[in-house]
Amino acid sequence: MAQLGLVEEFLLLTLEDEGGEFDSIPDTQLNCGLAGAVLMDLALKGRIDSDLHQLWVSDAAPTGAKVPDAVLAEIVKEPVPLDARGWISRFAKDASFIRDGALASLINQGVLRQEDRTYMWVMKGRRYPTSGGTERQEAKRRILTLLFNDELPDPADICLVALADACGVFERILSPSSLREVRPRIAQLVRMDLIGGIIAQTAQTMNVELKQAERRTVLAGLAGNVVEWYDFGVYGFFAAAIGSQFFPSDNPSTSLLASFSVFAVGFFARPLGGVMFGHIGDRMGRRFAVIASVVLMVVPTFLMGLLPTYAQIGVAAPIILILLRLAQGLAVGGEYTTSMVLLVEEAQPKRRGRVGSFAPFGAFGGLLLGSAIGATITSILSPEMSAVWGWRIAFILGMVIGIIVYFIRRRLPPEDVVLDAEAARKAPIVEAFQTQWRTILRVIGLNLVNAIGFYLCFVYATTWLNMVAGIPQAEALALNSVALFMLMVMTPLSGILSDHIGRRPMLLIGTAGMAIFAWPLFWLMSLGTVPSILAGQLGFVLFLSCFTGASPAFMVEAFPKHVRCSGLSVGYNLALTIFGGTVPVVAVLLISETENVLSPAFYLAAAGVISFFMASIRGPHEKANS
Repeated sequence: MAQLGLVEEFLLLTLEDEGGEFDSIPDTQLNCGLAGAVLMDLALKGRIDSDLHQLWVSDAAPTGAKVPDAVLAEIVKEPVPLDARGWISRFAKDASFIRDGALASLINQGVLRQEDRTYMWVMKGRRYPTSGGTERQEAKRRILTLLFNDELPDPADICLVALADACGVFERILSPSSLREVRPRIAQLVRMDLIGGIIAQTAQTMNVELKQAERRTVLAGLAGNVVEWYDFGVYGFFAAAIGSQFFPSDNPSTSLLASFSVFAVGFFARPLGGVMFGHIGDRMGRRFAVIASVVLMVVPTFLMGLLPTYAQIGVAAPIILILLRLAQGLAVGGEYTTSMVLLVEEAQPKRRGRVGSFAPFGAFGGLLLGSAIGATITSILSPEMSAVWGWRIAFILGMVIGIIVYFIRRRLPPEDVVLDAEAARKAPIVEAFQTQWRTILRVIGLNLVNAIGFYLCFVYATTWLNMVAGIPQAEALALNSVALFMLMVMTPLSGILSDHIGRRPMLLIGTAGMAIFAWPLFWLMSLGTVPSILAGQLGFVLFLSCFTGASPAFMVEAFPKHVRCSGLSVGYNLALTIFGGTVPVVAVLLISETENVLSPAFYLAAAGVISFFMASIRGPHEKANS
């Protein structure tokens, strides 16, 4: 057996003593540690040197080890010298190739064996195979022994101590009292290696900065979705009032149908918005795309709050309303999927489900905010005042929220977007249709249950409860707010669970539940009592949250990076346009034609069956954890 490199031994420090998971330290720390370990390994082998200002190649000869040689080649071809911080920053962003290479080496050398998603020791007692009749003591035992005596350490072990200290390994393998006892010894050992100390300190700083960057990204993605979906959803909550103001008719149903048709118009603009912002996201960067989408959403929403009615300017009123709704559709078409990509890409691999779930979390938060403000307005004002001018307050407030979000997103760090040979590449949308059309179709089918389920159960439901069960609008909005709040809470929990058991099981549970329980839950809601309505909506919350928590990471991972925004935006927005935006119209027509108030449930059940089938198919780019 060849002697293990520093990367392999550092990785073994994070493995459970009996084997199993590499989850003893956070991903941010692990990735920085792996990047630091490979640089330290090259320094120990005399290939690189460093000072406080830059790192350079002192010997470009290959080491014979796959991962260190790949890193060395990157350093050699870099025209502008970087310091240790710059290289750790670069390699930590995609440390999976370092980790995978180290795991492959450990398996090939007979140290570990893979069992499903876990890695077990081949030999009992965490032992290494012998090499030339000599057995080398396992890394964790060596450095723990080193901490509790005054022996002269091996240079590689000094590096391991520095890395373990920088990445918080000792906090997890030593008791607090033991750690306090050996802290002076750790500091002494770290000071023995200048290069190792620089790299370890850089890794420690990067750990903190990566966590802060992830938090900023989550906040920006979440806040943007709040304002986008507040603005977009508030129209649905005030559809009846808007219908009477802009589409006056002797038949209230006709006005309502016309108003919901304009609601659907915003959805028909979503695919075009997906194409436009998908192109921007793939070519100019995710950051630029999400800032532009917020601006495009906020301005039309504010203008809708000031728009004169049909009685004041005649037919121009509904025409302008339709144009403003189209602008909102363009914005939402680019916002949601691009922010989803931004969140998942910036998250560590083991946290993608959790972080990606903040995209729908923010969307539900925006709809919840709109629902809550709608309930407040309708409860404070009389029905006549709410219908005449009260609904405008909700639209004008969107401008205030949007300005705050704009400045939050301006703080997102710049990103490296332009790829090699960028000018020679096709337009992202063209390449997406040529190479990813199967995945696009799969995303459309997968999102049928999401599109129909959400807009049927949490947007149209307020109108349906008023029509079927005679529930006052204010009470229906209040109950809907409770359900949306629970959906918002459950979605991140589902995302976290998907990181542990996989995306696919969560999607299958959610889609199957919607298919089986759509009719019983709608029947329960039709009883018209507060407990029955809440029970029905919370049932939908349970199943839909399984989908919304797991699907962002699942869909983002399904596309290659260079066409990810374009492919995902088109697939997702086509599903939401064709099936989500038309939900209120289809539901009204189904009830009218069948004279069965529960007929929309069968529409949802059919969507659940199709989405279940799509979730069960494994795509070509699908990750193992999905």
